[in-house]
Amino acid sequence: MLSVTPPKRIEIIAPGDKQSFDLDHAFDAVDVSGVETLCLAPIDATLTSAVAESLLELADRLPFLQAVSVRFVEANAPVNTEPVLALSENALRRGLRFQAEFVLGDDADASAALDSDDVPFTSILAASRTMRDAGVSVCWLVPARPALTFNMEGLFSLARDERVDPILVPAGSWPLSDSLTNATFTDDERLFLWDFVSYRLLDEDRSFLPPARISLYETLRLTLEGQGSPALAKDASTEVLVAHTSDGHDWALRNERRPDPQASRYSDPQTPAETAGSAPSVRERAGDLAQVLSEGTRALGQWAGAMLAGAVRRDTRPGQERRLPSVLIIGAYGGEHIGDAAILGGVLFRIHRRYGTTRAIVLSQRPRHTRHLVPMLDTPVEVTVEGSEPSRARHLVRQVDAVVYAGGPLTDLPKQLVRHFYTVSLARRAGKPFIAEGIGAGPFVMWPSEWTGRRIVRMAERIAVRTSDDAKARIVRDLSPETGRDPAFDYLETRGHDLTRLADVDRRWIERLFKDIEGRMAIGLNLRPIRAVFTAGVPAAERIARTRLVEARFEQEFADGLRRFSEGAASPPCFVFYPMNPNQFGHSDLRSAYRLKRLLGPNVDFRIWQADAGLDGVVALLRRMDAVISMRFHATIFALSQGRPAIGIDYRVGQRDKVAALLADFGQSENCGRIDEVTSTWLYEHLRDLVVGKGPREARSVTS
Repeated sequence: MLSVTPPKRIEIIAPGDKQSFDLDHAFDAVDVSGVETLCLAPIDATLTSAVAESLLELADRLPFLQAVSVRFVEANAPVNTEPVLALSENALRRGLRFQAEFVLGDDADASAALDSDDVPFTSILAASRTMRDAGVSVCWLVPARPALTFNMEGLFSLARDERVDPILVPAGSWPLSDSLTNATFTDDERLFLWDFVSYRLLDEDRSFLPPARISLYETLRLTLEGQGSPALAKDASTEVLVAHTSDGHDWALRNERRPDPQASRYSDPQTPAETAGSAPSVRERAGDLAQVLSEGTRALGQWAGAMLAGAVRRDTRPGQERRLPSVLIIGAYGGEHIGDAAILGGVLFRIHRRYGTTRAIVLSQRPRHTRHLVPMLDTPVEVTVEGSEPSRARHLVRQVDAVVYAGGPLTDLPKQLVRHFYTVSLARRAGKPFIAEGIGAGPFVMWPSEWTGRRIVRMAERIAVRTSDDAKARIVRDLSPETGRDPAFDYLETRGHDLTRLADVDRRWIERLFKDIEGRMAIGLNLRPIRAVFTAGVPAAERIARTRLVEARFEQEFADGLRRFSEGAASPPCFVFYPMNPNQFGHSDLRSAYRLKRLLGPNVDFRIWQADAGLDGVVALLRRMDAVISMRFHATIFALSQGRPAIGIDYRVGQRDKVAALLADFGQSENCGRIDEVTSTWLYEHLRDLVVGKGPREARSVTS
């Protein structure tokens, strides 16, 4: 016998294109009495009816068998689905679970598959659809490999739409295993994949994942954090029976540890993705509330001490500006994207010029992410990043000359607000100034948040807001705020002809996106998914459904408007989607790109920057655009800063918001539509009026 302990799971790797293979010979050396799960992985992704029948004959000899599956590895050629359908029908008739599994290759790309039938991944998509329509449970095994890192959003969204079960497996190569090929991942790829696992799989999707899947993803997340290799459950051991000869007569048995797709099936694979992660559990809410109360109490204590010391009064007398060589920067850091990085860059330039600042420490709720973005900036200030825990803030306040709220929204985010309140109170109690530079004021829904925000800004010796609407906000309007502009504009003004932080990978992406479009118009696009908190005037119980309805309607109208413009153009334009935030934390723009691609179909030239675009990379891209349609606030700022004609989409349902305010400050109110009011005709007419007659830009080279 090759196996001492009778295995519970066996995978057979054998020629699938033979008339049959000698299973009797194979199992003479294997104790199969306790096998519960049986998987056939045909070599070269082929499977004949005879081999399928041999597998069923084997099933008759396994008294404890519960599940059968067929696994195709990188099936780039058309898959013969007839044997699989017959095998499924027979297995189900015998009371066995059956599943067809596809291991995706490095060329799996949802966008490309929706665009053309000639890419390799379309064979898997076509076979999956055929099997699914016949009632077969289909699973895609998506290996955690560098080549697929930035394709994850599209692949998982496509799988959900196709009613296919996707599983991210920690495999560096075939055969599947529990090992992650650490050496081949760049730091940025590891961070991006960690974000996907953490916020898409273990947060948004968690409510309908089976326990075995959650365990798998949690260990994978630890691995991506650098805390060791995934430790699969003890029962994840699989006996793999491998045919070493082409005729399937020479067998070897080895024991491997790997995920079992049959053991971690969805309890309900058709659960809509939109409902997942939309509402935190009671335990999560209780934990968040406890944290806010605990840290809020600590902040109140510091504020009360500062009050007693008379240190919270604003000092707005002229001539009080002083040199502040080092500052501690607070704000919405950790959840930021490249637009927020530009804010930080702009604030750094402002305080360097005004206060002579040369050193800044940024407090971030996700330091790894902020450290990923800071090197994109080219400023005269040395920047380090630290965690935002109160203990760190207390230690760091002693090391700096002032605290600066560096742009971004001061808004209804309780966990961030109480930490900011604590840090500012510490600084004021110690006699150190607090400056609010280029902030957005609100909006606030909960009065405790507004009360806290009000106390924070009242301790500032200087308040600069980013739009005229912000200056009217209740928390600042009687405090004589300076009305300027978003600090991102300040930083983007420094980006001259030579883009000193333009990464080679961004340069390659831009060349790829602009391939073969000479003489045609290029229009940049940026959309983002919206959350229920962006919907106003709707009862809380109806907010999620209303938001999803508005979003779906908008995406359809938007796609129809682009299609109409494309069909009416003398030379079809090229639409290029660029993500400001490709990460799942903060909702990935790549999901909106995928949805739009699916709605547009293959007849509209729509290209997606399917990666983690850098700040200078987006600037270089926009310099080659003829016009831009943008939904994110900073996507609009980037377009305006580069002199591109812009159409804005305000994404707050039911009321005017910051994109409209931004374009109003530029005298372009007519070029902004609200997400719940935009129609295909509105978009078509505005796009036509904005670009028709101007012709495509002549300069198409990437700025160095």
